Amino acid sequence: MKISENAEDYLACIYDLSHKGVPVKTSEISGRLKLSPASVTEMTQRLASEGYLNYERYKGVTLTPAGNRVAERIKRRHRLLERFLVDVLGRTSEESHQEAMRLEHNFSDESVEMLSRIMNNPTVCPDGDPIPAPQVPMGDEVPSFPIIELEEGEEGMISHLICDEPAKIRRLISMGFVPGRKVVVEEHIPMGGPLLVRLDEMRVAIGRDYASLIQVEK
Repeated sequence: MKISENAEDYLACIYDLSHKGVPVKTSEISGRLKLSPASVTEMTQRLASEGYLNYERYKGVTLTPAGNRVAERIKRRHRLLERFLVDVLGRTSEESHQEAMRLEHNFSDESVEMLSRIMNNPTVCPDGDPIPAPQVPMGDEVPSFPIIELEEGEEGMISHLICDEPAKIRRLISMGFVPGRKVVVEEHIPMGGPLLVRLDEMRVAIGRDYASLIQVEK
């Protein structure tokens, strides 16, 4: 069943307000979403009838397994987008939150997982909240290795970056080293010199310290 963006916002809100299975009161949801109690009651009852919430009159609501899956998917998107906006684009934490709110419903799970790989699969958002695990089956993991292990003339595809430093991630992406892109090592400059790499029609010289952060697959 296709769930609306509005319903996703409700489930994500309840996820944030949940504490060890204690029911979340409609007044808490109303305050967080800035909606009238009557609107919140109507929506939570509807979500309960669709199997996303357990609703108890006068007590509140808890997420069902189906509701929790939807909420965790949205929170994963939101928190990864926040990390991308802060670490890669250099936005502030507050700016990233507002921007992620606008983007989280329109990003595919596959695109979000690519963002995660670009950032070396972070586990917390900029505020330190945990990022839920992925729900998208990613298939069998293909062995990867640093690009510096490719011989001259060999081709590979960038699988991910193994770096936790935002400045270095931004630098690598600005040079064109993003997951899914094909690369060819043209030359290993001797005496610890850089690698000459071809990205499509572009030739790039990259130092070995940065090259060691780029993982490729054959």
